[in-house]
Amino acid sequence: MKFGHFCLPSYYPDVYGSVGSHMRHVVEFTAGSEELGFDAVWANEHHFHPYGGHIPSVPVFLSAMAQRTKRARLGTSVIVAPLHNPIEIAEQLAMVDSMSGGRLEFGIGSGFVSWDYRVFGASMEEGHDRTREALEVILKAWTGEPFSHHGRYFNYDNLTVWPKPEQQPIPVWIACSGTPSSFEWTGRAGYKLLTVAYLKPLPKLGELTTLYRQAWADGGYDPRTCEVCTHYQVVVDENGHKARQIAETALQRYTHLNVLAREQATDVSEALRGAPQEEIDVPKLVDEGRVCAGTPDECVEILERAVVELGVTIVDCTFLFGGITYEQADRSIKLFASEVLPRLRDRQPAWKQPAVAR
Repeated sequence: MKFGHFCLPSYYPDVYGSVGSHMRHVVEFTAGSEELGFDAVWANEHHFHPYGGHIPSVPVFLSAMAQRTKRARLGTSVIVAPLHNPIEIAEQLAMVDSMSGGRLEFGIGSGFVSWDYRVFGASMEEGHDRTREALEVILKAWTGEPFSHHGRYFNYDNLTVWPKPEQQPIPVWIACSGTPSSFEWTGRAGYKLLTVAYLKPLPKLGELTTLYRQAWADGGYDPRTCEVCTHYQVVVDENGHKARQIAETALQRYTHLNVLAREQATDVSEALRGAPQEEIDVPKLVDEGRVCAGTPDECVEILERAVVELGVTIVDCTFLFGGITYEQADRSIKLFASEVLPRLRDRQPAWKQPAVAR
């Protein structure tokens, strides 16, 4: 089992001060997770809002990570493909892979914020189809050989894209949330799976990851190489009640900001000061396996359950979210690294692997 540090920096001026100082802190805090034993850092693309808007360019962020780390994998979770030209994505991430010595993990998805599509002049209805065709173009570009592509959205003739990535091939991850056909398509295509625990109770998400694993096997791929990564918001404290209190406050602010990003409130400063409207039941979310908050022992139990019910091979963790202070996040990540991560490092998936199709 492997562990990643997931970076989606929601911004609150009452907690973090200036935008610039928060950006610099996020960079150093994320890069520092390598020394704590984390296997990867992941960055998420968002635009035009304090919800994630510190990282509108994932390649730029990962370039900073490439210079501050030596072994950690560098993941895009995710690049929102329909907002970009696929050649732009291929070029920039090939640079990241080369500068980092071949450490890129490529996660791609279609995103969920309609305002982003509107600003970039893209059609959200075409998002899934554009994402799949963009991926086809990017993989051709990364061969380093001349290629042509004539599709519904993109057309290129005898094009060679530089630089050629150091890795051949670069691992590809597909973000799936709730559509069964997306899980099945990802498995049949032989791509790795990115999921989010917060969105569904574990049994429901487990049904979808089972579809993915079965499709993986039906596609003729070795079940032992199947990879499932699930994202968790994490708060660890020696006092479990305190951890859940911190998580409750943070998740209220975080989900409120998420809603505002979707709706693109006109008065962002007022929205940031306002009290969250949604009540967050953290004990219920923990019980459903959707949030990892508690003592180190309790967090181990939560993630053990994810291994059994989801077949998780990688957990990526967000520690700095929803206005959690730097001090709280630093204490939480260090406690996780010293007391949780080592106890799960050698854990193998416990789910019954489907047989490979003949």
